[in-house]
Amino acid sequence: MGQQKKALIIGCGIAGPALALFLQRAGIDAEIYEARTKPDGYSLTLSCNGVAVLQELGLDGAVAAEGAAVTRFRMWNGRGRSLGGGSLASHGSKSYFIKRIPLSNILTDEVERRGIPIFRGKKLSDIKTTSQGGVVASFEDGSSTTGDFLVGCDGVHSRTRQLLYPTFPAAHYTGLINCGGFTANMPLDSEPETMHFIAGKKAFFGYLIGDNGYTYWFTNHPRSTEPARGEFDTIDPHQQKQTLLDLYQDDQPLIRQTIQNAESIFPYFLSYALPEQPASWHQGPIVLLGDAVHAVAPSSGQGASQALEDSGILAKCLRDIPQLEQAFSTYEHLRRARTRKIYQAGQQGDSGKHATTPSQQFFRDLTTPIFLKLFANPKASDWMYSYRINWNQPL
Repeated sequence: MGQQKKALIIGCGIAGPALALFLQRAGIDAEIYEARTKPDGYSLTLSCNGVAVLQELGLDGAVAAEGAAVTRFRMWNGRGRSLGGGSLASHGSKSYFIKRIPLSNILTDEVERRGIPIFRGKKLSDIKTTSQGGVVASFEDGSSTTGDFLVGCDGVHSRTRQLLYPTFPAAHYTGLINCGGFTANMPLDSEPETMHFIAGKKAFFGYLIGDNGYTYWFTNHPRSTEPARGEFDTIDPHQQKQTLLDLYQDDQPLIRQTIQNAESIFPYFLSYALPEQPASWHQGPIVLLGDAVHAVAPSSGQGASQALEDSGILAKCLRDIPQLEQAFSTYEHLRRARTRKIYQAGQQGDSGKHATTPSQQFFRDLTTPIFLKLFANPKASDWMYSYRINWNQPL
């Protein structure tokens, strides 16, 4: 890509390390700067299209070893009535429910093995461009670094985005509080590789039984007012468990049994999304990627996978297009429409999780089977799951 040789990557979540590995393949050096000293500990769904990106890096086997495979879902209401089901993977492929820390370790271990530096505890404070067209990133600890371009992979509350577009609206709270956990040896029946979603009276519950005997589960419960920063930092684990048990007291007993017997429950975390994308994803030698530019609702199951797709496509553009501005513009052109469509799909999935009145739940239970038949069958969802970046194929 011409004279651009060094990338500064802000963020070492999922997308940042993947991008660094792809850039190295493209002959571009990279350095990763991460504000946190350790990754978050919750779990996520890595859809098969995201797994396919990691396959390009030779890391899909490690994901399969760490995660629980899932290819389909069944949905129920809180009383146990079936509302239908659908596909969670394209034909012949698998998605995975995986803990975030092992997934992060798979990527960062490969990054370190390949000699790409990661600097932790580096909170971005400012970005300046140079007269030569490069970029200087400054951090709160007083240090700074220079590169030929900078990629903001720093998530939904992106500091890079704030610096690039100071007047752009901040990510908004979606009205859902989330957590999850792991429970061993639950006597639950399930088809293999099947995620079960239960739309309860007060909250939403999902679970998947892995081959290792563990039940992986998560909860979403609505709360209209956004919790204050730090509200959940000191919550007592026993209090958290009791709150969850109370939420599902009127629903299928298996939910309370799974929570009651959990070996581990993650702290609460909130859902945020970007209702719109910036008018441009890039400015000068700075570009945004993943949740920093198109954060989707967790209900889409596509947040990590879309960030991984971004990483591969951006690296391909930088590999194949000599001019930085044109490479960034092409990347945005190739990704904007798809990520907007993914966002809209996630919004539809989120809507049912806010049904808390009897009339809302009646309407949800009435319409969900129709919606799933129309939009969750393999043919209708193929556009989402069959996407491939095809690294070895030129743009």
